Amino acid sequence: MRPVFLTVMIFLCLAPAASRAQMALPGAVAAPTPVGQAGAPPVAARPAARRGSGGSEGPVEVDRHFTPAKPPTVEAVIGKPLGLSGSRGAVTVEKSGADLRLSRLTLTGDKISQPNQACEVTMGGDEQLKLKPLGAPDGVLRYELDSSACPLQFDFLNGALRATSPSGSCSFAQADCRVDGAGLWGPPGASFGEAEAKTIERERATAEKSVRAHFRSLLARLKKDKPAIQAAVKEQAGFSSQRAQTCRDYDRDDAQGFCALRLTEARDFRLQTRLAAANDGKQDKKPGKKTETRISKAAKAPHPGAPPPNLPSSPAPQ
Repeated sequence: MRPVFLTVMIFLCLAPAASRAQMALPGAVAAPTPVGQAGAPPVAARPAARRGSGGSEGPVEVDRHFTPAKPPTVEAVIGKPLGLSGSRGAVTVEKSGADLRLSRLTLTGDKISQPNQACEVTMGGDEQLKLKPLGAPDGVLRYELDSSACPLQFDFLNGALRATSPSGSCSFAQADCRVDGAGLWGPPGASFGEAEAKTIERERATAEKSVRAHFRSLLARLKKDKPAIQAAVKEQAGFSSQRAQTCRDYDRDDAQGFCALRLTEARDFRLQTRLAAANDGKQDKKPGKKTETRISKAAKAPHPGAPPPNLPSSPAPQ
């Protein structure tokens, strides 16, 4: 009887230890769930919230040390025959040392005497059509045609020229022709293949995203200046309508999108220039980060028994 009793007691003493040995320890691999038995679903790790990305998850981060991207170089258009809206007139830029000039410039328009009839004016030949540099006020290189008859201004884009006419249309009385050279000068629409059209579509999506991000950053920078915000919003809306009007006349732009891409990139350069001009030189304060105060060696706690700093020592007892 005694052996049976001892066997029962030993079993009862070892049972709790066996149950404790079944607990999962840190780093241990759990046994697989048998087929047909439901197990607890795995807990997915939550991604860290990204603040300052410009979305609805948090405020737009203001970069107070913004540096704009480098604009396209003049080599992007040197020697390339370009047409207004890809199909009218002709212009070719040449470089001689550090100077730029137009080897020829053909402008189309309407007759002054009969506005319903087309006409054409060709500048160049014996006349030097020099281009004067005007810097990059809108983020891209700008040159002005040194001509009193038609002082066009050209912004150098990637493989295209954006022309503006500050004085409006140009009139040539001897040729009985009034022309307007404003618009986008670029390659003909038929020069783009299917692969190039797909590349342009991807690049435009990237440019549109960049414009939206830089526009939100500009609004965040101007958040305390309501008139400036209203002006920026009005300018952005005006750009969309002007782009649609300019590219509507471009040769086959609805099929390849070259005009819309180049004007969108130009808009992005202007936004980047405005962001850089608004730099105030201040650093953003990051909440939750305490400033560490460094204590010089002279200000450290004195040794035990030494007199406190900046206090006279007590006179010795007489």
